[in-house]
Amino acid sequence: MPATHGSCLNEFTTERIMSKIYSRETAEIERFFSDTLTILRVAEGLKQHCRPSLQGKRFLTDAQLSEKLGISRRTLQDFRDRHVIPYYRLDGKILYEESDIEDFLRSSYRPKF
Repeated sequence: MPATHGSCLNEFTTERIMSKIYSRETAEIERFFSDTLTILRVAEGLKQHCRPSLQGKRFLTDAQLSEKLGISRRTLQDFRDRHVIPYYRLDGKILYEESDIEDFLRSSYRPKF
């Protein structure tokens, strides 16, 4: 089988890598770990702040909404009981549609005097 351009490149790269001894202090290794930590931080941020949507809608759990609004989960329970905010109950799990919460907040806004 004839050598392809890609295999020549791999052999060259492997040969070059194998000819150098790498340690923790090597600039390439330090850069690799630094880049890896940056990628992990970005992934964690995405995991915490980006929620998947369902049919283009985003949902918050009871715990997420109470933290976001700075109110207790008991207050959210009271809002649900009084039909102040709409919610979904799926197998015992309470979910709030983000747009419903935004509408609720807009309608509850009272300007400063």
